[in-house]
Amino acid sequence: MSEKEYKAKVNEGLKVAYRRLVEEYRRTNTPLIFSENGVVKYVDPFTVEI
Repeated sequence: MSEKEYKAKVNEGLKVAYRRLVEEYRRTNTPLIFSENGVVKYVDPFTVEI
């Protein structure tokens, strides 16, 4: 497997994991929690684009 193919597969896996995470948080109506520049932010999962 070349490096380009490897990066494509990793990128596709990250997209699938992201979609599943957002769907789970929407299903449980739980806010997504991120840290941006050391500041904790809470995001409504229904406002996040899949």
